[in-house]
Parts: sequence; structure tokens; C-alpha cells
Amino acid sequence: MKKVLFATTALVASAGFAAADITFSGSAEMGIVGGGKDAPGVSTYVGNTRDSSVEFNNDFTLTVVGSGQTDSGLSFGISVDFSTDAEPNANGNVSLDNEAVFISGDFGTLTLGEIDGAVDKRLTEAHNAVGQYSIGDDETVHAGYQGSYGDGAYDNQILRYDYTFGDFGFSASMELNDDKGTTPATADDADNGYALAISYNTDMGGVGLGFGLGYQYLEAGIGGWAPGNLSDYGFAGWAAGTEVDIIAATVSADFNNGFKAGFEYSNYDPSGAGNSDVDHYAIGLGYTMDALSVGASYGKFDTSGDDADGWALTAAYDLGGGAAIVAGYSDSDVDNNDGDYETYSLGVAMSF
Repeated sequence: MKKVLFATTALVASAGFAAADITFSGSAEMGIVGGGKDAPGVSTYVGNTRDSSVEFNNDFTLTVVGSGQTDSGLSFGISVDFSTDAEPNANGNVSLDNEAVFISGDFGTLTLGEIDGAVDKRLTEAHNAVGQYSIGDDETVHAGYQGSYGDGAYDNQILRYDYTFGDFGFSASMELNDDKGTTPATADDADNGYALAISYNTDMGGVGLGFGLGYQYLEAGIGGWAPGNLSDYGFAGWAAGTEVDIIAATVSADFNNGFKAGFEYSNYDPSGAGNSDVDHYAIGLGYTMDALSVGASYGKFDTSGDDADGWALTAAYDLGGGAAIVAGYSDSDVDNNDGDYETYSLGVAMSF
């Protein structure tokens, strides 16, 4: 699930419609990242295959949100990130990311772009329930991290419909296979992907509870597909043409005394002889006291062959004004694999 930035600056204008505005928000990070020689290139740190190392890292994101309202009351808008590519070896490489356009009314909200699919929208993963992050993404790069279910199996251009009623929420999404070709030998004929999910939030005995349940379908295209970060840890994944049914459920809890917790489960059921189910479990726990926050998360993929699991620790000290000192550490374990997969980071995170 993508991180959200909150706007602090707005420009207001009108030009033939009821109302429109543009808001700006941003974040920046500076510090060090590092880890073992086999750490995969899924974070700001990339293992150099020879020995452990530490590198400087800085990056920034500027988020622009434009929104308006028609005379009939329909809301519409666009959101886009201007960001560096989180590469510690060189500055520059500013790119557009997380582009999304939406229209909203009494019927709900329709959004198109590089966004979460329905399952990832409605379900709260364990590390997000804890709400702890690091500049090296240590909490999301280990072998036990699940990520975004089946999102991004195609071109990551997702159309999603959202509707809320009371404490319930419903989402449906589709991701088209845009790579279908005209030459049979090279065509990627994978079916389009889709997802359905519901969420429910309530308060019970002073504890804020969140529940999510979802289903997602995809067909692996050329190059195959594997859940979570498994492909970065040596798993071949399922071959092109494999249809995968995903069922997922999450529970999150805010005890309103500084403690937060989250649990998630998902099952990946592939088609084809010789393919077996993969189960994923994850749990997270966080605690905040005054300016100090700490968190821990653990996840595991249970396969018919080699299992993979990983864990992460995070800590943050709020300096006020949108700045915090943050630290993270993660490590991974893959059966029959002695790779050096630890990662760590320390720095300052800023939002404005």
C-alpha cells in the first residue's frame, strides 16, 4: 500500500466551474542505508554481491493534487508525484509516479491510474497497521513481505470503484493486459485481472477494529509471476499462462493506549499440474509513547518447497514540525539458501 502525503499549501482558482484548487505536499529523506551483500534491489539499498556496505541516501517527493467540482456537484481531480528514484549512487533521476485521475459523486468514486487495487485498498497489511516506516524501506523488502497482492501483474494501470456506506466499504478493480500482441509467437495472451474487496471498521470496548476481506484474479504473463518479494529471493514463480486466485483477509486493532497491531493472511491458488498453493501470514505490533514510536513485523510464505520468512524492526522519534529521526532493520531467511539478506537504515524523514 502506498504512503500518503498531506497537503499544506493550496492555490484556489475558478474558470467556468463551481470550484477548483491545486494543493502541494512533499516529503524528503536523508541518511544512510546498507546491508548484506545479497540484499535484493527492492529498496534504496542494493547489495553489491561482494561484501556488506553502507551508502548515503537522499530522496524527495513532491505531490501535486488538483481537484474541482462541476455545477451539478460532481467532484473530479488528479494526483501525481514528482520524485527521485531512491537511488543512493547518484542524484537526479526525477520522475513522475503514482499518477491517478478520479471522479466522485453520490454513486461513489471512480479512480484510474497507478493506484492500489480493490484488495490492497480495503485490506490493511500488518506493517501498515503498525504505521512505522524507514528511509530504507526495511519493513517492506524482506522475504516475508507480501506487498500488494496481485497488483502490478500487468502494466500497473488500475481502474477502481469505491463506495462507502456507514462503517462498511466496497471496492472493485480491474487491470487490463495491454501487452496482447498480434504475432502468436510473441503475444502475451494473459487474461485481464480483477479484484473485489470489502472492509468494516468498528469500536469494541474502546478498541478500534478494522476488518478486510478480498478476492483477486490474475493470469501470469510472459516472464511468470510470484507473490510478494519471492522473485527477488530466488523463487522462479509460476509460468506464463498460470491463473492465480487470491483470497486475503486482515484484522487491525488500535487499542487507544499507544499499542497497535495487525494480522494478515492470504492464499495464492495457481492453476496447472504441479503447481501448489502458497500461504502467507504476517503480524505486526507497534507502540507509541510521547515522541517515541517503535514497531515490529514478521511475515512468512509457506510453499510446497522452500519456505521464506523475514522480519523488521523500526523506530522513530518525532522532532515536531514534520521531522522525525527514523531507523530500521530487517533480515530474511530462505530454506536452503545462506544469503546475507540483512538491511538497515538511519536518517531523518521530513514532511511538509
